[in-house]
Amino acid sequence: MIGLDLVQRLLIALALGALIGLEREYATSKSRVNAYAGIRTFPLIAMFGVLAAYFGDLYSQWIFLAAMLLIGLLVITAYYLISAHSHQNYGATSEIAGLLTFFIGVLVYQNETLLATVITIIMTVLLYMRSVLHTFAHKIRQAELTDTLKFAIIAFVILPFLPDKGYGPHEIFNPYLAWLMVVFISGISFVGYFAMKWFGERGIALAGILGGLVSSTAVTSSFADRSKKEQKVYLALVLGVILANVLMFGRIIIEVFVLNPPLLPYVIVPIGLLAIITLIFSYFIWEKAKKVKGKVHLTSPFTLTPALKFGFIFAAVLALAKLADIYLSSKGVYLVSIISGIADVDAITVSLSQLGGKSMALETARNGIIMAALTNVAVKGGIAFFMGGKQFGRIIAGFYAILIVLGVIFLLVF
Repeated sequence: MIGLDLVQRLLIALALGALIGLEREYATSKSRVNAYAGIRTFPLIAMFGVLAAYFGDLYSQWIFLAAMLLIGLLVITAYYLISAHSHQNYGATSEIAGLLTFFIGVLVYQNETLLATVITIIMTVLLYMRSVLHTFAHKIRQAELTDTLKFAIIAFVILPFLPDKGYGPHEIFNPYLAWLMVVFISGISFVGYFAMKWFGERGIALAGILGGLVSSTAVTSSFADRSKKEQKVYLALVLGVILANVLMFGRIIIEVFVLNPPLLPYVIVPIGLLAIITLIFSYFIWEKAKKVKGKVHLTSPFTLTPALKFGFIFAAVLALAKLADIYLSSKGVYLVSIISGIADVDAITVSLSQLGGKSMALETARNGIIMAALTNVAVKGGIAFFMGGKQFGRIIAGFYAILIVLGVIFLLVF
């Protein structure tokens, strides 16, 4: 007797197959492809995958192998029949999609529904973005492809092989962590380049926001280097850096809320005011940037040298902060906060949030967090001023100086 569970899996497979089939049917109606299958065939292929796996388990694995061979022959036959009657270059996208749909059905039967759903969505998006992807591939330059390969090497070949453990006295140097920052800086530059290519100056703000979710310091370093090359869009780059800084303030508030809710009232007013002031300033920069017209001149998307410099500085400061924490302990909370803020605010925020109200007064924890944030703002202002273009550096350094003064006032008042 067929169980309700099997019926449920068949329905899920049919739904996932229908999503793929809907896209293929839409593509055919728009004359973008000559597909051998559509809204009816793809759900049937997915159901065929479920039944093949079911009968393979129930009777013999040879049934599953025969079904897999049969779907493979169907794909090959369909490809040759359609390509033979096609008057233009015909790809095998729909045929490969059909083969994958069969295995999506198999995954659903094996109760790997989440994986099957993720694969279905990714596949449908790739199929739907056919025109965009082909246009992108045709317009890409040799230098861009070369830089893409370079980034892939440092991110997916070098990084995984580096040991993720500390070396030296007190394990102050972690090769994996240092190189991770190199990858992250390069990644921000990479994302920012292609965001600018597709969305113009608006893409810079998007790259700043995405980068700010992890490290606003890294965004500042990456955009500072780019501001010397793309001088006409310095205001857009300033906006990206400012928005990344807003995300830093947001991260601090969220981390405190999650780790130590009683500490939140002490932190939210000064940090929240700094975030609001930064948002207001970013609005004025956005309004001003909209009026600037000019063609964006894009250079290389891959900038390894600035990334290496930042990675070295990050590793050195992190080691210094760790030594200060070891030898000064709670007696030097503020000094450790300032030193930690040079490289990152998240580590010291998490540490002080865990100590606040326990082995440390809430006021002390709050002061340490704010000091780290203001130190980090000062460092980013210095990076922008000394490493970026003139106009880019002056705007950011000037605003950050005002932000630091206000932060000190908030620190004394609240």
